[in-house]
Amino acid sequence: MATNSEDDRRLTAYLDDELDARERAALDARLTAEPALRARLEALRQAADRNRATFAALLESAPVAEMKIRLEAALAARTPPAKSTRSRSAFAIAAAAAIVAFAAGLWIGRWSGAPGEVAGRDDWRQSVVETMALDTADSFGSAPSLRLAEDVATLSQRLDAQLDVDRLQLDGLSLRRAELLQFDGSPLGQIGYLDGATPVAFCIVRDGEADAPLSTGTRDGFAVASWAQGGRGFMLIGKIPIERLTALARSLKEKTG
Repeated sequence: MATNSEDDRRLTAYLDDELDARERAALDARLTAEPALRARLEALRQAADRNRATFAALLESAPVAEMKIRLEAALAARTPPAKSTRSRSAFAIAAAAAIVAFAAGLWIGRWSGAPGEVAGRDDWRQSVVETMALDTADSFGSAPSLRLAEDVATLSQRLDAQLDVDRLQLDGLSLRRAELLQFDGSPLGQIGYLDGATPVAFCIVRDGEADAPLSTGTRDGFAVASWAQGGRGFMLIGKIPIERLTALARSLKEKTG
């Protein structure tokens, strides 16, 4: 006999111990009488074991600890005290989901490349996309940081890049903050802007990647412009029209290259 999707749903619930006593007894009776159903159960059991082993390897190899640190900082700094525990929990769940999605993307990037290929070259950009999905206007502050000039100077030194507050000004955007992060052992700077209530981020990583020309496109609903120069990768990202973001990226490339 051929199993169907409803059988698979029941068998999966059986493996996860999610059936009540009546449903489990009924399925046990079918498993005794139907060899094909028993074979399907065993196939699902083996697939589940493989998935658990794969995900364990994924978490072991991905820099999830770094993302957890960012999540904890976000929960401490970005959730106003007046908000309810429920809204804080919802934010934490969404952030944890983004960490898992990021880790999955990192694992795929590391293990799906051709032999000899430098895997994970683009992983930091996807990490930025996942993090930006959590940001709101409040994330970048109600006003420019009082330490903005000092923080930009720190980024300039750590990234060996030509950065200062004047160079980072962009038409129509409000420069709010500069933050030094890390990705896979490499320093990563994030400069945060607001376009009205829309977050826009300019990110730079010092990771030794080869020079690459400006390219633009979309990722997960964000307009993205990306390039590499002098051993550093650059990325401008935001939910603004791609034509406008491209023009802003060209300006930044000219001023910070």
